[in-house]
Amino acid sequence: MGNAASNPIGVEWFGLVMGLGFVLSFGYWCTDFLVVQRAMAANSMSAARRTPLIAAVPKMLMPFLVILPGMLALVVGQEAPKPRRDVAATPAAAVATLAGNPGGAAVQATATPRAPQAIVERSRGIIPPKIDPATGEPLRDNRGRLVLDYDLATPMMLVKFFPAGLLGLGLTALLASFMSGMAGNVTAFNTVWTYDIYQSYIRPGQSDGHYLRMGRIATVFGIAISLAAAYAAASFNNIMELLQLVFAFVNAPLFATFALGMFWKRATGHGAFTGLLSGTLAAAVHHGLTLPAGAHAGIKGGYFGVLQTFPSELAQTFWTAIAAFTTCFVVTIAVSLLTKPRPDEEMKGLVYALTPIQKDADEPWHRRPAALGAVVLVAAVALNFLFW
Repeated sequence: MGNAASNPIGVEWFGLVMGLGFVLSFGYWCTDFLVVQRAMAANSMSAARRTPLIAAVPKMLMPFLVILPGMLALVVGQEAPKPRRDVAATPAAAVATLAGNPGGAAVQATATPRAPQAIVERSRGIIPPKIDPATGEPLRDNRGRLVLDYDLATPMMLVKFFPAGLLGLGLTALLASFMSGMAGNVTAFNTVWTYDIYQSYIRPGQSDGHYLRMGRIATVFGIAISLAAAYAAASFNNIMELLQLVFAFVNAPLFATFALGMFWKRATGHGAFTGLLSGTLAAAVHHGLTLPAGAHAGIKGGYFGVLQTFPSELAQTFWTAIAAFTTCFVVTIAVSLLTKPRPDEEMKGLVYALTPIQKDADEPWHRRPAALGAVVLVAAVALNFLFW
């Protein structure tokens, strides 16, 4: 019990509960600007409180949209193509020849001096293996097993099961979903930069046209960062590992800042800024001194030296989030105690203890945040037992 080898992602119970269940989960719902922006645009306090609760409903259905198709793609059967004896001698050429079969099977054929005939090795289901861009051969882990490209699970399911007309519709839906998320994040990026940072601290008092131009520049810059991140994501086994790593650097320390700022009236701006900066640096230091098993120093960590090796990238990420949250929390408290706080009158509406609690309006029970929250909580517990 509690052994990292007892679960597929190689994380012991404390790293899973604290890193994922508390820091990253709460950090996502409390600091994600897309969620906060929609709550701030609500027409009442009750509607604002319902915003994350309603958003949690489709989020709970994500296993049916992400995990379930991947599980099906692993077990979908297909005919194994007959290996050709006239395949080129190089493994890269053999992969390129056999992977292009009509059934979509991912096949590796290699020829060795001891065994001149082709040896066929198929990946599981219809999920193809990742290809090493340097050698053109399928990637393997430290145990010699093929590294599957799980990001292609849904596209491969579309290719296998959708006819020609519906295939185009399915690909269009995927692109539309990507563009919608991309547009929301780009909008959040240029809004935070232009109004909350640039207008408030760098160039206050400028014209609307000036800020509009800055917003457009921020949009171009944000898209350029996204393109660079796409190349960085290619080195990870799946996109979720990169997302959790980004959240560990950004959301984890920010969650500590939000929590202290909302529930502790003694917190100061100097403490929040210093704590947030310290938490981000702590995440960088922890990531730079650790490495997932089988990985080499680089984008996955170890760039300062390797003091500890984790069983998986997610295990490393969860502990990076814990280090960032804890450092930000402690530093914020320490610096706040050494700096002068603001008067209580200025903190009304910002700190929970100094803000009058508003009663819910006279609404039907299913529109009240308390009732909706109870329904979401019960559904989340039921789904966790279902996918345990």
